[in-house]
Amino acid sequence: MKRFLALVLIAVFGATSLSACSAQQGVIAGSQLSIAQIGELNSINPDVSSDLTTAHNASELSNLTTAKFFDLGPTGELIANEKLGSVDVSGTKQMRVTYTLNDSAVWSDGVEIDATDLALSFAAATSLGGSNFYSVRRDSGLQFANLASTPKVGDKSLTLEFSSAVADYQTALTLSVAAHTVATRAFDSADFTAAKTETLNAIVNQDAAALDALAESYRSGFDSWQGITDESLFVSSGAYRVAKVSGKTSVELVANSNYQNGHLPRVQILKLQYFADATAAIASMSAGQIDIATAEDSGIASLGDILGLVSTIESPKVSSVVKSGAMTEQVIFNFRSTSIFSVERNNQDPAAALSVRKAFLNLIPKSRIITGLSQNYSVIPSDSLVFSSGMNYYDSSVSENGLTEYLFQDVEKASELMAASGLELPRKVRVVFDTDNPRAQAAWILLRERALSAGFKLKDLSSQDPTQVLASGDFDVYIGARPVVSLPSENVFAITSSAVFGYTSHLVDGALEELALAADERDRGAALAKLDKLLVADAYGMPLYEVPSLLVYADRIKGFVPSAYADSATWGYQNWAVEPTPQG
Repeated sequence: MKRFLALVLIAVFGATSLSACSAQQGVIAGSQLSIAQIGELNSINPDVSSDLTTAHNASELSNLTTAKFFDLGPTGELIANEKLGSVDVSGTKQMRVTYTLNDSAVWSDGVEIDATDLALSFAAATSLGGSNFYSVRRDSGLQFANLASTPKVGDKSLTLEFSSAVADYQTALTLSVAAHTVATRAFDSADFTAAKTETLNAIVNQDAAALDALAESYRSGFDSWQGITDESLFVSSGAYRVAKVSGKTSVELVANSNYQNGHLPRVQILKLQYFADATAAIASMSAGQIDIATAEDSGIASLGDILGLVSTIESPKVSSVVKSGAMTEQVIFNFRSTSIFSVERNNQDPAAALSVRKAFLNLIPKSRIITGLSQNYSVIPSDSLVFSSGMNYYDSSVSENGLTEYLFQDVEKASELMAASGLELPRKVRVVFDTDNPRAQAAWILLRERALSAGFKLKDLSSQDPTQVLASGDFDVYIGARPVVSLPSENVFAITSSAVFGYTSHLVDGALEELALAADERDRGAALAKLDKLLVADAYGMPLYEVPSLLVYADRIKGFVPSAYADSATWGYQNWAVEPTPQG
């Protein structure tokens, strides 16, 4: 499964001999970079993704076209973007949060960013009134929020009231697309003010028909499948705006001349090019057609194979780095009523369902999976459902979370638990994973070897795009990469709010509330460690190892420094600098 959330790519720009550079660090006229993306981009609205495979590319586009109240720093920490505005919170368990925009905040077409845009963002994230906007933020803490004020067109702030404390209030509200762009199409109006007024009326009154119209415009109006010629759809709040869309193959961005909402761009033109796999992207880099690319294992080549391809590139000169820590490969249970691991399928008995999940965890040959992968590259095991190995509190959490019980496969114990369950055996388990993920394929092969001996009969539901199966709920176990939820850039509330896995727990909700109320890093670490222990006790799933990512970039880019996790090709644009592209 492709990676769906990018992190930091930050650089420190130093002295340089570039002829077009100045101490003011303005846009370098005629400068251009080409960036490889793996997979597809289905919409130039970076808040829209109907599946996990396109969410990472949406996030990559968002880094360039969306202004945010908080940016990510060099180690993944959140840094307030005061050029856009501010986020102020009051209260504790019932949080009241006011998002305020600076007077200078404008869209790329010069229209002011106002409360209408913030309200539309809120409506999209919460699927307000049952209207599905397909927002990538649909599992965020905004689901606990309601409007605490009645905004008007032209207002520069919006206040939300949360029924419980949430940890992601600083990042959950985004400015992906302009309300006036969405509304004029939704309501067939050329009058920006009238369309925005109608938008606010729909949101405040939760007018179902009007919200459906807005949702349709929001999720479908920016589809890039067949290219886009209507330039009014290219309006952006970020440092770059879309200039050209060539179907599924490429998107050309140009520096936003009206941008005052954050870090100013340096490179004039960025071309995002989409490839079916990393080997094709690296081949294009070898031919001098790509300047930046990220890669990980695919169905065609392992990371080791891809590194071998990179090592053969002699001109143009490139640098590469492999890092991990943003994603972990995991085995996660489906807790929805359609799953054999749910309470509903175990005679409404939570203890019985827990016992069956523990039996399956004992079946997982974790050490053998890691040993097998280690033949291709260095593998860092993961023994936490919350932390990555380089984080503070990882070691202390691992020593207490209880996962050491499952370090080695114990078929005998799994068999005993299943025999005691009183269920008809073997129990059929539907396993879903991405066939383009060779790591998951390897885990599947080892997992099924002794499944029958443990009382399970495994069924392979793998496909190149398992999104539909995951959405349907007709599966029992998922094997694949999942983001490390304790990263500031991640939505930790997805643990209990995911419609895909259906996991709920009052104890876990309590730990999440403690996390949201944490006064300092020590309290935050304690809350996350508690969360880790609770998830293990509830047999939520099994972390296997950290997923490595490869970042390759051309040496001609001055000021480029890889991110902490090397998994994004688009963060840090403000420091990139290159010579103008020769015309001819």
